[in-house]
Amino acid sequence: MSMLVKKAQASAEAGFTLIELMIVIAIIGILAAIAIPQYEQYIVTSKATTVAQDLHQIITQASAAQAAAAAGQTTSVGIPANSVAGCVTFTSTPSGTAGTGGSANTTYVSISPTTGTFSVKASYNTCSTNLKNAINSALVAQNISASGTTITGTVTANGNVSYQ
Repeated sequence: MSMLVKKAQASAEAGFTLIELMIVIAIIGILAAIAIPQYEQYIVTSKATTVAQDLHQIITQASAAQAAAAAGQTTSVGIPANSVAGCVTFTSTPSGTAGTGGSANTTYVSISPTTGTFSVKASYNTCSTNLKNAINSALVAQNISASGTTITGTVTANGNVSYQ
């Protein structure tokens, strides 16, 4: 073969055909159609698990603080001011004071021998339906009965824990 013919064949085989490019784009589209909803569900589940863990951690801190209060000590319980989910608010009785410095997103509630009962309420009524359902499922997974869009955990002065 002449050099001119070899050069023409080499340049014709150097790139992808239009059909090959269209097949690759179609495969990428199919993979994206499967992966994006799974990723979104993963994010919702992750946020719900974090909310349930935050509530459980607050109640665990409150139980320890009540035990310390029974021994005559004053301690505090940290309550996140902003939830990871962005639509969950935590409120407590008694209420606390906002933190400073690196803990500005945390409210601290002082527990003393005279405090009595401590309760924290997680409200998630402004969350999306998927997130509400995921939060309820995450709470149930931690043996916290959940119904509706609020859950209140209460720790009495003698350390008994209940959820409503």
